Amino acid sequence: MAEITFFHYIHRDTVLHRMDGRLKLVCMLLISLSASFAPALHHYLLLFCLLLVALRTAKLPWTALFKELKFFGLIILLVISINAYTIPGDPIPNLPLPGLSRQGVVTGLRFAGRLINILLVCVVVTGTTSIRTFGNVIEWFLRPVPFVPETRIATMVSLTFVLIPVLFDQFAEMMTAQKARCIELRKNPIKRLYFAVFPFLEQTLRRTDQIVEAMEARGYSELRTRAVFKSNKCDWLILALCLLVFLYVILS
Repeated sequence: MAEITFFHYIHRDTVLHRMDGRLKLVCMLLISLSASFAPALHHYLLLFCLLLVALRTAKLPWTALFKELKFFGLIILLVISINAYTIPGDPIPNLPLPGLSRQGVVTGLRFAGRLINILLVCVVVTGTTSIRTFGNVIEWFLRPVPFVPETRIATMVSLTFVLIPVLFDQFAEMMTAQKARCIELRKNPIKRLYFAVFPFLEQTLRRTDQIVEAMEARGYSELRTRAVFKSNKCDWLILALCLLVFLYVILS
């Protein structure tokens, strides 16, 4: 089995694991909005340090998580390079690469800061919150909204969070199997992409059918007992801290 920890729930006995799921979801939205609207570099550093403290508090394997961010690192480098060459602005002096603009590099770095912080928020929340709690929280928030099937939507979101780590594991296993068969030695990139994409799609659709059949076999119904939530002072203090950080970033 692939040892993937990204977007996986990791059971621990910490403050963040015991936190009320409703308040945790609000904290996630506040930090995500702060990362999206942060105007300066020190705001990104503040959010990054806060999320590192959250990873440490939750006792998540942050070294393994950062290793699994390599794919997003390639995306970040690609976006920074494209922005640096396409956005007009002041050229960077004493640089061997011509055509780079200071404004383009700054825009790319802002995108990198937003993406890294939002990914870390998702890692902290998914690593400290079980799938059942996610579904119950979404159902609780949607319950007052009229003409909305809150139970059905909560089930769809829960299944999405279930499939994300399963797909990560599945892709890692498939790439390991292909390396064992020396698929990577093929010089034709189209054939390499063909042998990677189509088996992955086939396994994904097969796993989806298995989940649907398992739910039908267990008599899935939208009529079920509602969850009961409890919060304490520590949960409200964490929410107040996230709100203060959000106000500081927005008002700056």
